[in-house]
Amino acid sequence: MAYRCAAHKKASLSGGSVGAGAGGGRGYGGPDRISSLPDELLHHVLSFVTTPEAVRTSALSRRWVGVWMRVPRLHLLEGEATNVEHIPDHFDGILRRYAADVDIADLAISYHWNWPEVDGDRASAWAAFAARRVTGRFDLAVTTQVGHDDDAVLDLPCFERATEISLYSCRMAVRLPELDAAAGNFTRLTRLHMSELRFSDAGEGISGIVSRRCPSLESLELEQVAGVEALTLRSDSLLSLRLAYVPLRRLDVAAGNMRKMRVKYCFDETSRCPWTGGAAMRLAVPALEELGWEDAYPDKVELISLPSCLMELAVVELPSHIIHEIGQSDFTKILKLFSRAHVLRLTSPMTATATLDSEEQESLIHNVQLPYYSELDLGVITNGHSSFGSTVVHFLKRNSSIRNLTLTLNPYHPKENKFAPCCMSNCTCHEPLKWWGQDIPLYSLEQLAIKHISGHPEAKKLVYFIMRNSKVLKKITLVFSNGHCSYRRFLRNVRKLSMTGCTIELNFPCREKYCYIGLEKIIVTKV
Repeated sequence: MAYRCAAHKKASLSGGSVGAGAGGGRGYGGPDRISSLPDELLHHVLSFVTTPEAVRTSALSRRWVGVWMRVPRLHLLEGEATNVEHIPDHFDGILRRYAADVDIADLAISYHWNWPEVDGDRASAWAAFAARRVTGRFDLAVTTQVGHDDDAVLDLPCFERATEISLYSCRMAVRLPELDAAAGNFTRLTRLHMSELRFSDAGEGISGIVSRRCPSLESLELEQVAGVEALTLRSDSLLSLRLAYVPLRRLDVAAGNMRKMRVKYCFDETSRCPWTGGAAMRLAVPALEELGWEDAYPDKVELISLPSCLMELAVVELPSHIIHEIGQSDFTKILKLFSRAHVLRLTSPMTATATLDSEEQESLIHNVQLPYYSELDLGVITNGHSSFGSTVVHFLKRNSSIRNLTLTLNPYHPKENKFAPCCMSNCTCHEPLKWWGQDIPLYSLEQLAIKHISGHPEAKKLVYFIMRNSKVLKKITLVFSNGHCSYRRFLRNVRKLSMTGCTIELNFPCREKYCYIGLEKIIVTKV
């Protein structure tokens, strides 16, 4: 008889098994030390495995029966429910068997299959269970059956002990609790995220819940939420607000401690219903530090209290087809509200406004009122054009004391066709570069980053121009859109223009990175 090893031969001759009595392998015959651990430690250990794995530990021994029922983490995900014929019933069974005297710190329920479907009653039952038991995070993500009628309603009860709620109910309406005192409060709730759902009360419910029933709410996110015509928020605890794809007729925010605000595609004409009188916005956010705006400017704006200086201001121009339908660009209106921003993130309207004539386009760029900034993150949408240097140079002229500059060259707007047409033969792109011979005293510029550099000569000349006018440049980061073989002459010129001690970091699609310190060449391994 052939033996695999000496240990296998010894074990076979003695009638034992490999590892028996040695504390290892399947033949371990020593004491069960894990089962002797206290329940609290076992619950902590099982919180690191999936819920199905935790449930299966009941088959180990009598000691393990029911241990999983007191684990404070419970994730019911359809992707992990293998070998289960009716997943919603399986979820219900787990919730019924869970210990009645244990609070759940983290409960997540996710189900997106078309059959068997989850109707409004079942989803409401899951939410009611969470309202009674959850003391931390509750995440509910369900999708009704394709082709289902619009009668599916998720009744959301009051969560008096939960701290975070994330709600996703595609094709399902949500009915919020009543606003009277008997319905209770969301006393400990600090974060509320709702997406892919709809309301039937024009936003009155969510406005009242946030303003009157959430005394501790710090973060509110609404994304792709329908049925909210007017949103009125009154909160002293709210620190962050994010609205994305929520068609609004009116937005009224009074939050004395709000620090961050993001608005994306809520007021543009193509996403909202044709309400008469236009859209309106009223803001009272005196402590605002960061504002992100990727939307049309409302027709009526009332600013009760707004800081003149921000830590970060991010403004993204709308796609050209939306601007064409609106009839004008609102790019500059948000910028005029502030006199200073430490970091200005701007998507240039140079070619995003291609639907405007050349005079309107030139006036839009060169007459824009910019806040004072020390860091500029400028995104230029080329959209088939090859000339963009004049736009970048213009922004540098407006604030020559800039310290950090990041330039991103985007060939098209994310919301538009990726195959951008080439510019016409009479386009200004074919005219000589008027800015090449100009001098801009960039005496404070220390860091320069340019992303998505292609083989067009203007991108290279723009790098030369900035380096030539910079006196204290310490680091240059260049990200190319193709290989480095065709850039050898360009890289030599960059090295010549760089000052002693300036670090040049080159990034190519092949993931190779070269760093030059002065005249010394340092090659960094692939990342």
